[in-house]
Amino acid sequence: MAENTKKRTTANYLLFFVLALIVVAAMIMLFPVYRSLQKKQSELGELNEKLNNRIDESTRLNTEVAGLSHSPDEVEKVAREKFGLVKDGERVLRYPPPIKDK
Repeated sequence: MAENTKKRTTANYLLFFVLALIVVAAMIMLFPVYRSLQKKQSELGELNEKLNNRIDESTRLNTEVAGLSHSPDEVEKVAREKFGLVKDGERVLRYPPPIKDK
């Protein structure tokens, strides 16, 4: 009977050792996949942030285009700011940009 119990205990230890080896082997095989998943999730977060920035910029530009197509004041503002145009009889005063200290 003691021999039977001894065989059972040895078999239990062997089974535990084999299961431990299987778990360790699975962890070793799955670790690179897990790291790759983390990297892809990080890239996805960065791309989503870029997408949101582009959507905001697109919304701003669409609003500007709508304003230019419906409002003469907006067209005049752009003509003055970007092209330096003035109305007859107006004077434009230009100042040199301030010099930055190093």
